[in-house]
Amino acid sequence: MHLSARRFFAQNAPKLDIFASVVLSRAPVIAPPMSEVEQRFQRLQKAEEREKSLLNDYELKTKQDEKMVARREQLAREGKELSELDEQIGVTNAVREDEWKRKAAELDAKYNFSTDSGTLDAKSLQRLLDRQVVLIVKQKLGEKGYTSPWILPQMKHRAGETLRQTAERCIGEISGGDFSASISGNAPFAVFTHKYPAPVAQKTGVPCAKIFFFMADLAQNSEEFSVNPEDVSDYQWVNREEFWKTVPGTDYKKAARYAFLE
Repeated sequence: MHLSARRFFAQNAPKLDIFASVVLSRAPVIAPPMSEVEQRFQRLQKAEEREKSLLNDYELKTKQDEKMVARREQLAREGKELSELDEQIGVTNAVREDEWKRKAAELDAKYNFSTDSGTLDAKSLQRLLDRQVVLIVKQKLGEKGYTSPWILPQMKHRAGETLRQTAERCIGEISGGDFSASISGNAPFAVFTHKYPAPVAQKTGVPCAKIFFFMADLAQNSEEFSVNPEDVSDYQWVNREEFWKTVPGTDYKKAARYAFLE
């Protein structure tokens, strides 16, 4: 294209607002429950493994424990001395397994390894541990204190910034505490065109905004998250179904749909 033609199109191109939006995601922390089909397959696999494989030391001891316990019960019924046999039995694998289950229950109670979405507040990073959740916010935009509907966090691009730098600034400005997050790559994975209402477009001379979406992952050790109240009035961590139910705008949600790759 001739230089003068390029200059003409550059001068006459419509003005656009450019935003970088961040899909801040917390990956699943625990494995989800198995489906009925998966459970049946697991049972079949275990049965086949028991039939075809050799027993390890633990399994051999378990069988020996079962024989010894049965022998003890027989001797007890006959009223015979059991001290020598008790010494031989020692600590059985069944006793060890009971202790392991007790400790597992304590850990579950302490760290709430639960997949129940109704037990924790939507602001908690410890909810839906078996699912991917993303941050949605009601964000304060503009000088008049306008609060958006539920959206993904976004920030307007500044001259001299790359889009990735705008996305990084977005994370930094909306968050109210120290946490670690990493943006995936330098390029956005999707873009959405938001058309302004006619009165706004006429007043500002800007017909629409281009919103470029970036993926960002929370560090695995992140347990707490808070927002900057000057920029965000409310927030939630939601899964895919909650995202589609809560966030308005079908086209907007379709643009960001690849953020959910469960």
